Amino acid sequence: MRLVMKTNRAADRGQSPVVRNRPSGCCPHKGSTPLPLIWRLPVGWLLIAAVAGGCSREQQPAEERPQPALETVDPRPQDQAAGLDRAADSSSPALEPAGDAASEDLAPSSDRPQSLQAALDNEPPPVDGDTMLAELGYVSPSDKVRAALADPPGATRLSQKSSLWVDVKGKRVFADGYIAQREAYLEMFACPAETKEHESIVGVLAQSEEVHAALLAVGAKQGTPVRFDTEYIPATGQPIRIWVMWYDEQGQFQTTDARRWVRHVGTEDSLKLDWVFVGSSLWKDPTDGRVYYQANAGEMICVSNFSTALMDLPVESSDANNQLLFDAFTPRIPPQGTPVRLMLVPIAESEPAEEEAAEPATAAEQPPTVELMPRKDAGAAGPATSGAPAA
Repeated sequence: MRLVMKTNRAADRGQSPVVRNRPSGCCPHKGSTPLPLIWRLPVGWLLIAAVAGGCSREQQPAEERPQPALETVDPRPQDQAAGLDRAADSSSPALEPAGDAASEDLAPSSDRPQSLQAALDNEPPPVDGDTMLAELGYVSPSDKVRAALADPPGATRLSQKSSLWVDVKGKRVFADGYIAQREAYLEMFACPAETKEHESIVGVLAQSEEVHAALLAVGAKQGTPVRFDTEYIPATGQPIRIWVMWYDEQGQFQTTDARRWVRHVGTEDSLKLDWVFVGSSLWKDPTDGRVYYQANAGEMICVSNFSTALMDLPVESSDANNQLLFDAFTPRIPPQGTPVRLMLVPIAESEPAEEEAAEPATAAEQPPTVELMPRKDAGAAGPATSGAPAA
């Protein structure tokens, strides 16, 4: 079309049309053969002919061609795909008509959380630490003691929650526990379990107020706690001898005076004084009116002076960390967690009369025997020793 128009313009000016793509030697300026008549027709006639033939300057729409259908390829094997399709066709329920039923499904339900707070309220309660440890197979020292030791013969249990017994006839108190520390500076020899075990050798499976009641039951006399007024006033009360029983790693029964596990700091000298039954004190909370036995917080059998102690030493002994007088006599103490049984015996304040038996005066000096610490697994207990104190 462009070539025809250029040719027509040249013809109108009386010139011979120039064809750029003509082979060399055919140029009209060099005497070549004249162009046919069609190249010299007026432009108007050619435009009329182009319109009549369907040619137009307007852009013609592209011809729509049919797109080939895309084939979906199922990655499953043919046998498996066919089986699943048949199962789906047989099990799929018929479609329910849309309408009120569909709108009810979209409506808010009381069972659905309507907010973040509602979602949090519907969450299950968190698992407490004891339950989580039990699920992981952890067994606490207290549970190990209860599982290992049977009740002492001839003694009466004071509480089902505590491992505490009294032998009124023998004037003895038994309390079970475990080794909490064997390398530490001490403020207590023994404390209630899970209180001040970081500074005590023994954790006892009883509250201090329960031990107080047990000592009263066997005739022990309560004194007064230490006081720091204008001058130091030591604790008073009936002296109490404390014995410790346990089974060693070979299953042999062992016993020792509890004082041999307490050492003067910087020396190899063990404690020489007996503890005295102080009796602690009661405190009333002004906010709610509840009354608390103060030694339940940890001060059961102390080696540092506390005005809240159940049992204390009758000498001045600071509870300041940089002035502690006693530490654990490590080589003499069994491994941490070892079940132990304490035997508390009040020491007679005076010699018995001639007609009375000498047993009450010597009871505190008599070490306990293996019969006082039976095991629940009798076959696991090793052969009994003579009952002599451990070295």
